[in-house]
Amino acid sequence: MQELVLEIPINLKESDFPVSLFQQAQILHTLRFDSEGYLLICKMSAESWKNYEKKTYLSRSSRKKILIKILDREKSGTVLLQVSGQWLKRGEKLTVLQSTEFEFFRSLERSAFYSLENPTISDHAINISIVAEAERIKQLLNGLKQFNIQYKVRKLGRLGTETQSMLSDLTLQQMRVLKLAHTMGYYDIPRRTNTEALAGMLEMDKATVGEHLRRAEKNVFDKIIME
Repeated sequence: MQELVLEIPINLKESDFPVSLFQQAQILHTLRFDSEGYLLICKMSAESWKNYEKKTYLSRSSRKKILIKILDREKSGTVLLQVSGQWLKRGEKLTVLQSTEFEFFRSLERSAFYSLENPTISDHAINISIVAEAERIKQLLNGLKQFNIQYKVRKLGRLGTETQSMLSDLTLQQMRVLKLAHTMGYYDIPRRTNTEALAGMLEMDKATVGEHLRRAEKNVFDKIIME
């Protein structure tokens, strides 16, 4: 397996992707970031959110593709947000080139691609961490060149032993559910969320989310106790 970190310039309108929001907020969890759209959990200071909300109020009617939902207002003075959006408007037709791009990225997404870290956004560029087999990494880079998508390779190499941890043996879904549960306060005292709410975010059955959590917890606890 190889790890690839890409920096890609963001050439999107603010009405398509809230760049200014993510430049002020910390992305905590990536529920979705693919060829169709994105669903991210992030947090920012209450003051920054107030200023952002006030600044964008008048332009909300033109931002129908973006949905920003307040999940929690923490005592520390931070706001937890769920930000989602689609790259295309409903019914919007693609050009021949766009259709080819879309199918290319969709085919890659069906492969064994996953991320170790959440994307970061700064200076109108996005940094994405990807882990996949070397052949898939090569396909991705060739595709970016073919479609003239600008990018910089920040890191490319074999997945190092430094990435090994108590989470290394979890499946992708187990890690995804466990990280979201932690982000949303499932392990806080008192709990700030439950499996039903997590299931809604993940678009999974409540029982499936519960099973993923129990298996992930057992894996982590076994390593702690057996070491």
